[in-house]
Amino acid sequence: MGPECNPTFETNLINNIIMTEAEIRELENQLGCPNGEIGIEVGKTMNETNIGMTSSSIDFLNIQNKNSILELGHGNCSHLDQLLDFAENIRYFGLEISETMHLESKKLNAKKEADFRLYEGETIPFGNNHFDRIMSVNTIYFWTNPLKVIHEIERTLKQDGFCVITFANKDFMEKLPFVGDKFQLYNESDIKELVKNSNLKIIESKENTELVKSKTGDHVERKYTLVKLSKKSQ
Repeated sequence: MGPECNPTFETNLINNIIMTEAEIRELENQLGCPNGEIGIEVGKTMNETNIGMTSSSIDFLNIQNKNSILELGHGNCSHLDQLLDFAENIRYFGLEISETMHLESKKLNAKKEADFRLYEGETIPFGNNHFDRIMSVNTIYFWTNPLKVIHEIERTLKQDGFCVITFANKDFMEKLPFVGDKFQLYNESDIKELVKNSNLKIIESKENTELVKSKTGDHVERKYTLVKLSKKSQ
């Protein structure tokens, strides 16, 4: 039985009741690609638990007026107002692999200036040197071909642009019950190794700590890292 037709799983998720092992594995699947009614609830939970990381990422982007901004894996994009208020005449583009999150984002932001699109998780469907800023929060774990995504970021980022990738640290993630084989975990050293094979470089990074309620209802201290990438000088 999938999570979209499991009312017990939905009740446990919403009320933060202790989950069975099967429900935890269903949650892992939903975190990678939210689907159906349960996916909508997971999207709400992700927005609530990730808002600190998202806000820090928006601040770290150093957004300027008239910037063209791409977000990879925006979830339900309830944070769009915060991003659009950061500067004037921002053009926002969001890419999602989840049709549920794609539709939910369009619904929640119907009156806002935003371009939401579905994609297959690797190829960014825009031309070269298109974006001033690119960001992605808590999605890198699910990239099936990380180097391909890095090369696509490199291709679509302007020469003077920035990309911010934000992720919870490996030693924190390893302790979470819902983190299984579908997650690829990272530390900053892993990102350095990844971008070494591209024309991108880390120009700045920082580590933050926050107290959050986990996807299974427990309060945990989360350490996360933000890395800012730019293109190497030509």
